[in-house]
Amino acid sequence: MHIINKLTRSTLLLSISITIFSCVPKEEFEIPELVNQEPEINGVEIMIDAVLGILGQEIEKEGENAKVVFGDTSNFIAGYVVSSDKGSNFFKEIILQDTHKNPQAGIRVLIDNNPLFTRYEFGRKVYLKLRGLSLGMQNGVATLGVSEGNTISAIPSFSLDEVIIRSAEVTDITPRVVAIEDFTEKLLNLYIKINNIQFNKNLVKVGNEFTLAAEANDKFDGERIVESCSTGRSVVLSTSTFSDFRGLKIPSQQGSFEGVLTKNFEGDTYNLVLNDPEGLIFDIETRCDPIVLECPLTNEGSTIVFEENFTDLKTKDLEEKGWINSNITGGKLNYKIGDFANNQYVQITGFRSKESLYEVWLITPELDIGMITDAVLNFDLQAGYDNGNILDVFVTRSFTGNPKDTNWIKLDATIPRAPLNAFGDFIASGPISLSCIKDRIRIGFRYIGGDPRVTTRYHIDNIKIKAR
Repeated sequence: MHIINKLTRSTLLLSISITIFSCVPKEEFEIPELVNQEPEINGVEIMIDAVLGILGQEIEKEGENAKVVFGDTSNFIAGYVVSSDKGSNFFKEIILQDTHKNPQAGIRVLIDNNPLFTRYEFGRKVYLKLRGLSLGMQNGVATLGVSEGNTISAIPSFSLDEVIIRSAEVTDITPRVVAIEDFTEKLLNLYIKINNIQFNKNLVKVGNEFTLAAEANDKFDGERIVESCSTGRSVVLSTSTFSDFRGLKIPSQQGSFEGVLTKNFEGDTYNLVLNDPEGLIFDIETRCDPIVLECPLTNEGSTIVFEENFTDLKTKDLEEKGWINSNITGGKLNYKIGDFANNQYVQITGFRSKESLYEVWLITPELDIGMITDAVLNFDLQAGYDNGNILDVFVTRSFTGNPKDTNWIKLDATIPRAPLNAFGDFIASGPISLSCIKDRIRIGFRYIGGDPRVTTRYHIDNIKIKAR
């Protein structure tokens, strides 16, 4: 009887509860929608390109080490995050650009925290308060952080919530489509796309394929040459040896790149940097390698067929010795004899030539290799102030007297790269086999570019053909 009474009371209470709750309007128990409200930022927004303009003015007055120090100010910048450290290819930094599509200016921000993608993910808009921060050039790119002596250091992690305010907006980033030959300082720190490219053929040889950054000589970054199939111009793809995808094999096909344009550690060469491997879309099976002379390479003989080290020569002497030095675009730019440290060589650079387009040929005297065996060409080459790979080497068996209408065959010569603001070392650009040519030949060095866009300097020395 006691148990029945308890059940009766429980049933009665349940019935009353159902009755009460059924009388309450349904709307009062619906879960409200979560609305991300845009934060209110007190102050004046300064565009990223305006801030970079201020830095440019300071550099003009004070030199490359100039800095802009933001004191007690309410100014701020806004931008979209276009980098990601999710794959560990960026570290303690984010890259901001001014808009999510068709960007015009970008900036690098150092942050003493890791990881950052959980807070400032790709496509997130952020507001960055400038009070107490400093802006300067570091590793060749505009960098924002805190001033520490002569350098820009990372924003401390404890002040992030005060300095960097997350917007509610996360959007798709449309890469800015550019070509390698279009690179300028204004494109730095932007999310870009480059189409119609491939990795250098020496990186994808069957049985000797390179990884992105896991080779024995990759110390901090793996640097891999990417080439344009349209123009042959090249740039370096840099991948951290700490990245999650450092061990991926380089694709052998043609395709496109999406990622950030920056510079190398020394700040003197343009570099491409991936957020993740999905930025490499290489899905065109055929390659665009130029057709080059492919003769079997045997052991070099000891008979010297031709030799020129330019010792004791002046520029005017080249023509007297049978060389052709021709600017076929009609300008005055030509090859000249140069010297350094008691060594003479032939040199060329389009710097300050004021010729917007030039094609200049240096062609050897006619050489008779018809009766010799296993001819091999060697020469030394040095590049400097490199803003593009613009030297090619050819051979012809039917020189017409005019480089423009001669049938040339490209040689597989090694053309070195160099820093943007210095010289590289002399390297051996051979051996190149000429064993399958039995005729009178000329070797041609073609320099093609335009001032000021591409003006790389080259020194050519110790040209030699040996045979058995």
